[in-house]
Amino acid sequence: MRTMLFLIIFITLIATEIFAENVVPGPQSSKEGILDGMVFVGHVGPKGGAANDVDEVYFQNGQFHSKSCNKYGFGSAPYSVSQDDNGIIFKAVTHSTKHGQIVWEGKVMGEEMEATSIWTKKRWYWFDAHEEFWLNGSLKKD
Repeated sequence: MRTMLFLIIFITLIATEIFAENVVPGPQSSKEGILDGMVFVGHVGPKGGAANDVDEVYFQNGQFHSKSCNKYGFGSAPYSVSQDDNGIIFKAVTHSTKHGQIVWEGKVMGEEMEATSIWTKKRWYWFDAHEEFWLNGSLKKD
């Protein structure tokens, strides 16, 4: 019985070694995103309304961050991207322990960015929050 167990372990180790050499490595994950290092400054307003605030949006270390949301406890969040012929499309979801979440979607076209955000918060005592905003910004130059 002991010999059989030893053989099984030995054969498994050899097979693992043989197959491991033939594996083609996939793309390496990175904490950096294609938009990293970019900061956009622009006007913000409610969907269908006029601008009522200014925001700075940062892309750093694979994270998205909205400066104007700091006061509500929203932090940074990973962002994902895809590309089309007109620019880079991004998406991120930021969270606040007190104020819910914001789903961000936007497009970077050269030095310009257009984005939308949807803030939601579940409430047990009142209606659930659901507000939509737009943001149009330009690349911040040092």
